[in-house]
Amino acid sequence: MAESQIGAGYAAIVLSAVLITALFLPFWQSHTVIIHAIFELLCVVLALSGFIITWILFEKGKPECHLFGFGFLSVGLFTVFHIGALLGFFSSPIDPPNLAGRYWVTARFVEALVLLIASAGLSFRFHRWAWLFLTLSGTLAVSLAIFLIPDLLPKLFIEEQGGSTATKIFLEMLITGMFFASVVFQLRRAPSRQSGYTRYVILALLLAIPVGALSSVFPSMRSYNGLLLHALKVSYYYFLFQGLFVNMVTSPYRELTMASQRFYKIFHASPASISIVSIQGYRYVDVNEAWVKLTGYSREEVIGRSQQEFGCLSRETHLAIANRPVQNIIGKFTTKNGEAREGMITTEVIELDGVPCLFYVTIDVTEKNRFERELARLDRLNLVGQVAAGIGHEIRNPLTTVRGFLQLFGSKEDLVKYEEYFQLMISELDRANEIITEFLSLAKTKPKRPLFQDLNQIIHNLHPLLMAQAFKKDRHLVTELGAIPPLALDENEIRQLLLNLVNNALDAMKKRGTATIRTYIQGERVVLSVTDQGEGIPKEIQSQIGTPFFTTKAHGTGLGLATCYTIAERHHGRIDFETGPKGTTFFVAFPLAEQEGGNVERAS
Repeated sequence: MAESQIGAGYAAIVLSAVLITALFLPFWQSHTVIIHAIFELLCVVLALSGFIITWILFEKGKPECHLFGFGFLSVGLFTVFHIGALLGFFSSPIDPPNLAGRYWVTARFVEALVLLIASAGLSFRFHRWAWLFLTLSGTLAVSLAIFLIPDLLPKLFIEEQGGSTATKIFLEMLITGMFFASVVFQLRRAPSRQSGYTRYVILALLLAIPVGALSSVFPSMRSYNGLLLHALKVSYYYFLFQGLFVNMVTSPYRELTMASQRFYKIFHASPASISIVSIQGYRYVDVNEAWVKLTGYSREEVIGRSQQEFGCLSRETHLAIANRPVQNIIGKFTTKNGEAREGMITTEVIELDGVPCLFYVTIDVTEKNRFERELARLDRLNLVGQVAAGIGHEIRNPLTTVRGFLQLFGSKEDLVKYEEYFQLMISELDRANEIITEFLSLAKTKPKRPLFQDLNQIIHNLHPLLMAQAFKKDRHLVTELGAIPPLALDENEIRQLLLNLVNNALDAMKKRGTATIRTYIQGERVVLSVTDQGEGIPKEIQSQIGTPFFTTKAHGTGLGLATCYTIAERHHGRIDFETGPKGTTFFVAFPLAEQEGGNVERAS
């Protein structure tokens, strides 16, 4: 609060006290002892409330707050003794008014000393029990000395005979000077060192100064000055308590609320998927918006329920984390719609409300890993393409010559007995020529003649050949062709792609198995799928699918699927697959109505 605001508040409080004192003076004069005791009890309540707050929140309080709190305790106890002496509860050689005056002055001196030390910036760090021991032992020792030693102080107050004695006036002026010095220290503090409760302390000190002046000059406890000083005393006790309450309760609560709001905003605005899971029972405590968006589950669906109920994280990922901090491990998780994805997971063990929890940060790397695998595959294809382009034609020419001479030799009558060998050599040369053709196919960058045509019609035209292959291998072939629009396709390449996929499907199954060819629209793409009823692709080799020369067949070249991937890319499509114990499905997704710059003709 600015100094002008403090001044305005101070003037308003003093004016209110003056008016209320004038209003209630007759009542005060007729019931002085009881009302006096009530005023002092209000001060005791405020003082002990301040101590209780300090005791409960000791660990979170600053050293100056500890000084205020335990100073409140001492002042409260001295005030209790003051009330007891005032009401005649103690049997002492000292007359009650003087005994009450001694406790009054002592309590005022402790108040002034505590405020002066705190305002000067001095602090003491003790354990709470050390503070309690020092406060109680010091307070009780001084109280007993005041009670048992009549000559410890001269008389301080003589009712109806001038009121305060010279000794009391001196002590009150000394105490008032200490309050004034405390105000100076508070006002001289740099703004960076001023706390949120500074205004309350300054107001309390400004109210304590006139209390000292009034205490030293009032002639009788029943006088107007006697009532006014007690009204002001209750006011400054209230502001001291309010300052301590703000410092130890309100300000920390406000800071905690602001920190909670900042955490909430950061937590939910983070682009990384974040979840908090209790270690006991693996129940979700909280998840952020990125987690909701990534997994498809809502916060209401998961909070309070266990990870096992959803099966998001794979068992291997759970075992890798094992309730401990991990850094950037790659784990697998499943979304609400059943999509398997990969994430880079970091965890930390934290404690929330005494409950140990795991703090998960997950970055989805599914697409990144897919792109990296695709780039690695393209690098290998590029190498194969370079080799194919460089030596394919040079090898094919001599092979053609050798094949021609073998056919020539096979037609001679004197070499008929070697015809079987000639046919074997010619078939092997044809096989070599097929491999070279596939090599050259990998080296292409675009289809020869893309035309807008019906993919279903290409499948229909190829169907007899596919059925013949299935029949030869004792397999079944089924087609389920949906309504699809024309696509920009190279028919020869699509025939080659379809033949390779169907051959692989037939080879993957046991006898009497069924392969299924489907076409359908999915979003902005037309999908061609080939499904088999085999035993699935082993997990350890799935990452190598589509790699040139990789094959699981005894007599395979490892170029069939690599060629399929290349053909799909030349048509701006992509190939994915799903596999499991009941079979494998390869999906070839083509973009809708791709015209390649408008140069695509329609098939006649």
